[in-house]
Amino acid sequence: MHYRPGRMALALVTLPISLLSAGAAWAEAPAEPADPFALYLDQCRLAEVCNGTYLVARKGKPIHRAAIGDAGDLDRSPLTMDSQFDIGSISKQFTAVAVLRLARQKRLALADPVARHLPAFPYPDITIAQLLSHTSGMPDVLNHYSALLRSGQATAPLDGSDIVSVLAEGKRPAVFAPGTKYAYNNSGYLVLAALVEARTGETFSDHLHRTLFKPLRMKRTLVRTPANEGQISRRAFGFQPMPDGTRRAYDQTPMFYIRGAGGIYSTVDDLLRWQNALSGGRILSPREWRMATTAMQLSDGTAAPYGYGFALRKTPEGLAKVGHNGHFRGFKSELAYFPASQVTVIQLTNNAQDDRMDANARALFQLSQGKAPPAVRPTIGKALYQRVTAGSEADTRQWFADQLSATSPAFELDEDELNRLGYSLLKAPDKRPAILVFELTVLAFPKSANAYDSLSEAQEAAGDTAAALVSSRMALALEPQSATLQKRVELLSKAPQ
Repeated sequence: MHYRPGRMALALVTLPISLLSAGAAWAEAPAEPADPFALYLDQCRLAEVCNGTYLVARKGKPIHRAAIGDAGDLDRSPLTMDSQFDIGSISKQFTAVAVLRLARQKRLALADPVARHLPAFPYPDITIAQLLSHTSGMPDVLNHYSALLRSGQATAPLDGSDIVSVLAEGKRPAVFAPGTKYAYNNSGYLVLAALVEARTGETFSDHLHRTLFKPLRMKRTLVRTPANEGQISRRAFGFQPMPDGTRRAYDQTPMFYIRGAGGIYSTVDDLLRWQNALSGGRILSPREWRMATTAMQLSDGTAAPYGYGFALRKTPEGLAKVGHNGHFRGFKSELAYFPASQVTVIQLTNNAQDDRMDANARALFQLSQGKAPPAVRPTIGKALYQRVTAGSEADTRQWFADQLSATSPAFELDEDELNRLGYSLLKAPDKRPAILVFELTVLAFPKSANAYDSLSEAQEAAGDTAAALVSSRMALALEPQSATLQKRVELLSKAPQ
């Protein structure tokens, strides 16, 4: 099983901002007071994490803007504030707003069954509001398009415009009754894009450009399509750092142009224009904005962590945060708005290894309030790779155990990074280094079914079916409802031991 989010912060200590750097050059007294935002982001860069553009605004006005690192192209051109990134699922905000404005114009109603406007939609009880809030129970079939691309069956660009027919022909049952649960669903937003096209007679891309991007003067924002891809003139390209210090391209999937659920390219400045228009009542009415940012009530009276296109979360301090994050291929992003203080934090990155979006948003918000955030520590992946490939197994295990028990460790442990490292090593003929990494991952994250499942896959690849079965049973014990894990245990039980 591949990547599932999980992060263990190893004893992060809140430090005065003057102590955020350990570098000798920073010890010299600057001629002017150092910018705490710049100090923090530079520390993040030195930890080989931050590579992107960053913007912090208060009451709609920028208080810090920064471009850090390179554009991911062959020349590693420096990023600029005009660099355009794939913003991933932040795109869902635009889809939701387009639908809400159509409701204002009485071209649809949020309580309408989707099938009223898209007659071939095969789930007659699902409403538009439920698609917007991820409470529909509709199966997520985004992997249908991945399968077509992997198998070579795609002979023309895929954009999800056929989503309704894919659902109708697939005849997959609903996952749960509409309105009873919350389950994040990309395919639902593909359907909403098709709905916008059906109600407007325009392509989804043209409709967003005419009604949202152009009026708000978002000049570097567009829905990426085969026709306009060449217009992304200041494009950032996704990349994946590798454990050995090299990197590989991790940009767009050829012939895949998602829309509705993702696919928009933008800049931090354009996204600030967008957030200012939202919270300032210029693109939605105050009533519509409240509706979009109110948690959807489920049938049992509990609240989903989502409104209409907007994720609703609280910081560890209990402060409300409205916005969205995004993750597609090498791109990770976040648009966070803190309504109580009217602070906006925007991050657009093209480093697939950057798993600090939430931590950075919190840190940059803390800096906007005059508070010192925790110090940024590098993740452990590169140091572990060096030990796994060059040191002894016993020494590596001891070193890793020391990191877990240290009061002030040098590294953060990130489950995703360890998982990526393990699978990278699993490609080699000798499977022992990969198994070691997955065993250490289990040690660090003993309650992670994903960690045990990854270990099981490595053990099976090494021919140790008996050990793989033990690990899969541990994974299933942690997630007993997982049909995937149940099937894996069943198959391993029947395999020769």
